Amino acid sequence: MAVEVRMIPVSQIVEDPDQPRRGMDAESLQGLADSLRQHGMLQPIVVKPLHNVNMYQIVIGERRWRAAQMAGLFEIPCIVREVDPEEALTDQLIENLQREDLRPIDRARALQIAKTRLGLSNRDLAGRLGISERMVGYMLELLELPEEIAEQVVSRPNRPAEGAITEKHARFLKQLNEMPEVQAQVAEKIKSDRLSTDDTAKLVKALRMSPERAEELLRGSAPDWAEWINPELPPLPEEETAAVSPSPAATADRPTAPAATITRQPADVVRKAIELLGELEPGQMSPEQRVETVEVLRSLLIVAETLIDQLMEE
Repeated sequence: MAVEVRMIPVSQIVEDPDQPRRGMDAESLQGLADSLRQHGMLQPIVVKPLHNVNMYQIVIGERRWRAAQMAGLFEIPCIVREVDPEEALTDQLIENLQREDLRPIDRARALQIAKTRLGLSNRDLAGRLGISERMVGYMLELLELPEEIAEQVVSRPNRPAEGAITEKHARFLKQLNEMPEVQAQVAEKIKSDRLSTDDTAKLVKALRMSPERAEELLRGSAPDWAEWINPELPPLPEEETAAVSPSPAATADRPTAPAATITRQPADVVRKAIELLGELEPGQMSPEQRVETVEVLRSLLIVAETLIDQLMEE
């Protein structure tokens, strides 16, 4: 079936109040208006009829409609079709997700609106939009940040941060939600010092491990944070060293050679750690041991969360 394009007066078209896009870059909009004034609108927008009022509501193309008004166009090409609210919302999301200039916070708000109105899980929403469930989760996490920080987050896929707070930076900033003042300082440091996401991860990890040293850490740089979160490992206890050392009899006839490195599968290392943790018995600990163990477990939790973020990004 052929698609019919109709010329409709700009004055008979109204925006959709539920449109996901909230902010539009004025300079970019003016550039589009200049192009429309010179060449006209080559790509029609999609509208749905508002019956009994001889008006049309935008489904896709609000930015072009606004630019057409700025350009002084009397009428613009439109594809008119009946669209139910659920389909319209999905279409708008798909169009806007493909636009790099849509602010991440607007994208996140739109996804949350879709989830609520359509009653969808992250997985269902991802399937409808043709993106991964993990990506939906990452986008929605932005809503967990304080609004004043979330508003500053920009979309810079595959490009340097250049002193901006990117969506990857935001995922680490979220880990400081319980430290709002420090979180705001880290956000400013990302911009002023042009921190990479790796350096931001190190700083956030160090701050969570030692919040009492926040002032000192915020004055430091990446080498300081790396040294703080990766201290030299203590030597193995004697009994563990003996358990992995070959006996004199076993090595008597062997030529001298460098010590062999024992490698394990990464998942086996984690399983072993879980096994060892399961042997702890809080009921037999002294108060001092309890306090020390809680602190170490909190550090372990930070390490685990950071590793999960890094593994999920691969």
